[in-house]
Amino acid sequence: MEQPDPDVLDAVLSLSLAVAAGDEDAVEVFLRSHEPEDLLIAAGHAIWRMAAALGQMVEPKRSPPQMIHVFAQALRDGEAG
Repeated sequence: MEQPDPDVLDAVLSLSLAVAAGDEDAVEVFLRSHEPEDLLIAAGHAIWRMAAALGQMVEPKRSPPQMIHVFAQALRDGEAG
């Protein structure tokens, strides 16, 4: 997997916080200040790393794809309930 630019990775993490906080102005700044492709690569990398780390904290241990499936199922269940 291509390694993201550290500045773009910081922007993705900050963008996530801005979205969670409902700060639409900050979201717009982050989206306008970086190329969409760069944000996508960095976001994918961050999700993969989080899935790998969380997969090592559960029993039985799970791979990143398995954890991403768990995340997706939890999101679907949350939307249905």
